[in-house]
Amino acid sequence: MNARASWDICTGVARDTVNNQGLGSKLRDAASAVEEAAETYRAAALTSNLHNLKTKDFQIMGVPGVRVSEIVYESGMRGGQGRAIYEAVMEGRDEDLCPMCRHSDVSELDHVLPKKAFPALCVAPDNLVGICDFCNSKKSDFTWSDAQKVLLHPHFENVSADVWLAAEVIPGTKGTLVYSVDPPSHWDPVLAARVRNQFKFMEMAKRYGSKAQQTLSGMRKMFDTQLKKKGATGLRVYLKDLAASHQADDLNGWTGVAYDAWAEDADFCRGSFNGTRLPAAKETNLYLPNYKITWVRNSCRHTSAVCYSTAAVGDYADLKRAEEGVSDVRIILDR
Repeated sequence: MNARASWDICTGVARDTVNNQGLGSKLRDAASAVEEAAETYRAAALTSNLHNLKTKDFQIMGVPGVRVSEIVYESGMRGGQGRAIYEAVMEGRDEDLCPMCRHSDVSELDHVLPKKAFPALCVAPDNLVGICDFCNSKKSDFTWSDAQKVLLHPHFENVSADVWLAAEVIPGTKGTLVYSVDPPSHWDPVLAARVRNQFKFMEMAKRYGSKAQQTLSGMRKMFDTQLKKKGATGLRVYLKDLAASHQADDLNGWTGVAYDAWAEDADFCRGSFNGTRLPAAKETNLYLPNYKITWVRNSCRHTSAVCYSTAAVGDYADLKRAEEGVSDVRIILDR
């Protein structure tokens, strides 16, 4: 369904009345302008230049944007002849997860560029995306003029071929994860900034961490069974197999990344998920200066998300040094 056909269907029953000054005809006569606007939009989306589009170029002559939204989208698409287009966009993906966060189910139709500010695109299929209610609420009617803050367009931009999502166990916990963005080195800096911005804006670290914690709660008994049967190495292999299974479907899914992070944590594989083998701070050190640990992995320097007491920092540094692929572990005073 192209933009003009969608517009024609959604404005087909709009009426001319004495009081609305030929509103129906004005909307139908705008079909060519809508088609041109959709082509401009598509070209910008294909080249990651949506931030350069101006609202003044996407208006319907003689009709305020709010009015266009009410008649063409609300009455013409959601509650009218264009309902089939609405449902086709909602159901047109291969999976049900929201493409903006990869966390929740698709439940609402979103306008990539807001329908009231860009009324010529209010029923253009390229500008419509099925997303979850959380992301739709967060996104609201925001637009960005900064290229580094523009959210990825689900129809035109795909970063699923590269691994960019990372997670690590927070030392001193029973496997609690902190998620982050670790883009590959070949990415353009603007793309890396956009993914980081979207990750933060959609609160994905918090949402993924919560899901991982729920999963861990249900898997602790299984992990303990594997540990008792096959030891730490056997548990690590088991976790790696689970990670590979999930990542075969989605390289950046929070589930596969969680299992991989648990597998990479030596203390977790020795039983920290049950509260064992966790170095404890001595009471006499509780009010002394706190420390953090930094280390290098994949040519990038990382810093621990939590502080350690004097009694525990050395133990955690040793655990980090024992991890495969980790180098240059340092202890620093947290200021």
